[in-house]
Amino acid sequence: MDLLSRLEQSIKDTEVVNVFSNQYEPNAASVGFIDQLSENQFLMKHITPEGLSDGYMIRRIDDIFRVDLNGEYEQRLRLLYDLRNQHHEDFIQISVDSQTNLFREALMVAQKKNLIVSICIDEAEEQADITGFVKHINMEEICISKVSFNGLEDGESFLYVKDLVKLNCDTTEEKLLKVVYDYSEIQKKRKNNIKR
Repeated sequence: MDLLSRLEQSIKDTEVVNVFSNQYEPNAASVGFIDQLSENQFLMKHITPEGLSDGYMIRRIDDIFRVDLNGEYEQRLRLLYDLRNQHHEDFIQISVDSQTNLFREALMVAQKKNLIVSICIDEAEEQADITGFVKHINMEEICISKVSFNGLEDGESFLYVKDLVKLNCDTTEEKLLKVVYDYSEIQKKRKNNIKR
């Protein structure tokens, strides 16, 4: 059975999968349930090492160099996930085929739900991720309204969808940033009201 077929089978069997897709950090992996699969990308419902639901990740199929299934680690995470009554909402709710660009579809969902995303366009991951809200997306381009580490508006980045290497959405990191962003927006409104 080839890798793609095995990932498809993991969807049917709702198995926890440990996917290694960063040659520059060979010990780093994405762990969770493969939810959607196209010819070029996969969408994972991510799970933390504590077995908690942790948003969604999209990675390129071509970057995968190792997949672990049914080991003690994966089985333990599945047990923790179940014992802690965790679940993920369905994220991409369209019919996905082999040609679907999961990056683009996920960005459209993030825009609609006003979720923060973290995008990597550098295969060596030497550049910082681009993190913020999806302001605009079309077939080829994305505009991200960036949010700084302190939750402040930080300008915009324009990118090509074809250049995306990985995308995280609604993971703990993005959720925490959204809390800080929402707080800073409330503070900004209060200051503006005081000035009036």
